Amino acid sequence: MKPQRRGAPPPASLATLPARAAEALQQGRFKEAIELFRQLLRQDPQPEWKAGLNEAYGGRARSLAAKQMFKEAAMVLENTLAADGTLRDPFLYVTCLVREGQQAKAAAHVLNYIGNANLPANERPALEELAAALLVAVTPPPAAVRTEPAERTQWREFAAASRAAMAAWLEGAAPDAIEPLLNRISLRSAFRPLRLLLKTLITPPTPEEAGRTRRLLETIAPGSPFHALRLAVEAALTPRLDADSWHRLTPTQQAFVAETGGLPVTAVQGLSRLNEAARGGPAMLFGHLQKPSDLPAADVRSACLNLLPHLPDRLAQFEKSFGPLPKRERHRIQALAAEARNDWEAAEQSWCRTAEAIAEDGDERTARLSQGVIYRHLAELALRNREIEGDMSGNAHLFYLERSCEADPDHIPSLLQRLTGYRREGREKDWHRLADEAVQRFPQDSQILLQATQSAVARHAYKKAIGFARRLLQIDPINPAVRRQMIELQVAHARKQMQSGRADLADKELAQANEWERADAPSPVLRIARGLVGLQLAAGDPAARETAEALLRAGVALAGEGVGGWFRAVLEAELMKYPGQELARLREELARARQDPPTRPAVLAVITALGQTEAARDAYAKSLAIAETLARAEPGRADYQRDLVISLLRQASMATGEAGQADLQRALGILEALHASGRLAPSDEPMVAAVKAMLTEANKPP
Repeated sequence: MKPQRRGAPPPASLATLPARAAEALQQGRFKEAIELFRQLLRQDPQPEWKAGLNEAYGGRARSLAAKQMFKEAAMVLENTLAADGTLRDPFLYVTCLVREGQQAKAAAHVLNYIGNANLPANERPALEELAAALLVAVTPPPAAVRTEPAERTQWREFAAASRAAMAAWLEGAAPDAIEPLLNRISLRSAFRPLRLLLKTLITPPTPEEAGRTRRLLETIAPGSPFHALRLAVEAALTPRLDADSWHRLTPTQQAFVAETGGLPVTAVQGLSRLNEAARGGPAMLFGHLQKPSDLPAADVRSACLNLLPHLPDRLAQFEKSFGPLPKRERHRIQALAAEARNDWEAAEQSWCRTAEAIAEDGDERTARLSQGVIYRHLAELALRNREIEGDMSGNAHLFYLERSCEADPDHIPSLLQRLTGYRREGREKDWHRLADEAVQRFPQDSQILLQATQSAVARHAYKKAIGFARRLLQIDPINPAVRRQMIELQVAHARKQMQSGRADLADKELAQANEWERADAPSPVLRIARGLVGLQLAAGDPAARETAEALLRAGVALAGEGVGGWFRAVLEAELMKYPGQELARLREELARARQDPPTRPAVLAVITALGQTEAARDAYAKSLAIAETLARAEPGRADYQRDLVISLLRQASMATGEAGQADLQRALGILEALHASGRLAPSDEPMVAAVKAMLTEANKPP
């Protein structure tokens, strides 16, 4: 028994109808929203309720179209018909009509939006392009009124010219006869894609023009109604269309390509059978290719060879048809087949046999380059699969990179990967040796020069590092990172001169470093170093001392003022082995700065300073003292103490001997103080446990 239809809601519920209708619309209950807005309009036809009803119709139509119910979706949208003949969501409505095969109705309707100022600007381009495609395919009915908008009249003219040009091309008219018709189509109109495509078909581009033509055709984007025709035109103009490209075309596009290119029926049928076999998988395709056909024998052999890694059991059948394969090809096929089944041990063995077999070929240079490619491939496989063992003595990735460089020593990316790998593995001798060899072989390569610079710095060979950095700047003179590195290198060299008591030579180094400084990126370390050296050279010269003091304080300000700046100044003085009296003055400045509450910039400045690889033990002890001050601070004064502590732990964990253990013990005390005051998160507790474990391990009896 059918349920009875509900009557009008009782008067008491009328007041809630607007809210209920709006809620249904917002939640996507469009059918319910339509009924509620209808009830409201029967009571009081307010404009906002009419707009709400139309929005509900639009939502309902979209839901139906998503279910492929295009006829029903179009019928729902017709309820939104306005006095000027337009509907809500015209793009969806026209699309639904086209999907239902009602192109004539769609073409007649879409003209209502041409020259209509009420159409939103964001909807206009897509709708106009769809209208252009429709009006090319279907002749619209004549204007219903004598005076229609001028823009609409012009559109009818463009559409007529487009249909005439298309018909002329289909009838095989000469380019000279089609060209005047194309010139009647404005390149500023939505019919532009058709003009471009027909122009390309009647005057195929020369090799010199191919790039420009391709860029023009790429303006017909995938969402365009003309995009499918663009793909067909590009395929028709491709000199040798391969099977994969043919397979990607739709049957309609394939028919277009065949007709345009004058392909014989047998060729089209052959391509279709080839596509069908390809859909059946490698075995079916291999079997199909083995049958007699008109395809070039070399192409058939190449296709079957490429299928063998998927069908290694067909190797004997291949050789029976095409002759025996070289040993290297057999091993290559076995290697690829092993990779396909994730048998990495077999893949490694087969690739190594392939490399050995290649060495037996005549052309030594080509053979070595091919070996390099194989070993680089094995190196990449070793990164992803532990089953790749190399020589079983260590890092398989580095092992195969080494073999690739032996075969192809000019492959720079492999050299760079080896340098990075040696550094990561802690193989410093190998890193420095390879960096020296690489920079001799490639003295003008910027990446190699950067690695050589870093290697020289790690060995404290600052003069050598400066030379490499200068070469880098000759290649890339505005590189800010290299400029900063040059400053750091010359400051480091100046420290060595200060340690040797040669403040005059240190001053020369810093003067050279000053040349690399940019006005928009002043270096705090350089200012501090120049100030410290200047103070040493200013004995008995008040003016020079005043200048040096100003430089020092400018550097402190740049380094973060307060604790951060003075900590950096003390650290620099420690590294220079500064005289005790002057160093004591700097320590007093740091002590005064520590009386102020800690700030985040100050802590970050200390962390940055601790990144200095030459940090002295005394400076490190001072940073521990700062961390202890932070740990005792009230919880609200600093919530970032752990950043500094983690940096200190990293430094302490690299220390050795009794001093290193003392640092770890002290850092653990800071951590526990932070933990007790609730300033460590639960995720930090493993860090505390790790430090305790390190201390326990270190204190075990030998």
